[in-house]
Amino acid sequence: MAQFYFLSIMLNILAGLILVYGKNYAAEIISDDDVSVIDESDGDDELADETGASQLGLDTLSFRLVTGILCVFVALMKILSVFRGDIPVIGDLIPSLAGLLAGASILLEYYIYSTQNELVLPENLQSVFLGKRKIIGFVCFGAAVLHFIFPQVMFL
Repeated sequence: MAQFYFLSIMLNILAGLILVYGKNYAAEIISDDDVSVIDESDGDDELADETGASQLGLDTLSFRLVTGILCVFVALMKILSVFRGDIPVIGDLIPSLAGLLAGASILLEYYIYSTQNELVLPENLQSVFLGKRKIIGFVCFGAAVLHFIFPQVMFL
């Protein structure tokens, strides 16, 4: 459906902006032993200040919660749309997986910050969802651009 196509592109771009340029709230809560998993020390604070991520509202927690929930919801709806016969599932696989990863990363970061305690996760999951958040953001950008340029391609 065209509505979920549009929402998938817009939410992947929005989630990518949050993950790449937004503040990493989980790095404030995670203990010193697990800081090696979080990639906050890459020196992008100046870049985040220049882009004005906080001025755009990307750093508000309620905005992140809504964006994370919508990312997961739209990704699931796009995967389930194959049963209606609208678009082949392979054509929506990359944008859906990017939306699921981004939504999970944003929601996990929101949960850790709002409860103000460490979430006991296996180190590999913590490394993927919290440590590689910028990579997930760039994957979201790429998936959104490819999905916009090639909307009906079978193997995207």
